[in-house]
Amino acid sequence: MKKKFEYFETKTGKLLFFGIILSVPSLLVIFVICTVFTGPSGRQRVIESDSLETVHGVVDTLFNDVQNHDTRTAILTNKAIYQIEPSWASEIEIGDSLSKDKGSFLLEVYRKSKKVKVLNYKELIPAE
Repeated sequence: MKKKFEYFETKTGKLLFFGIILSVPSLLVIFVICTVFTGPSGRQRVIESDSLETVHGVVDTLFNDVQNHDTRTAILTNKAIYQIEPSWASEIEIGDSLSKDKGSFLLEVYRKSKKVKVLNYKELIPAE
């Protein structure tokens, strides 16, 4: 009676078996290397995420979010949550209106119906 895996006991079978077993990790390493070197840079990912953000509302609450590395966070009156860049924390107060459109890098801060400050996300993006 033949064994179930008799083929893998032959030289060709062993070569095929180990070829399949070793090719999977090799292909995974090649995939990771290609993704790292041909994918978007960290700077490009930051630019894309910053430009896609939309903020419109009045700051209702300001606090440091301990669970998120003590990030300064604003809750707007429309219940939206906005995480403030660390260098901008002193620029935003309760009662300020924040406005940023999708595709823009400019966050406009209004205080008592007057534009007080325009904060530019591009100034925060490190150069490559």
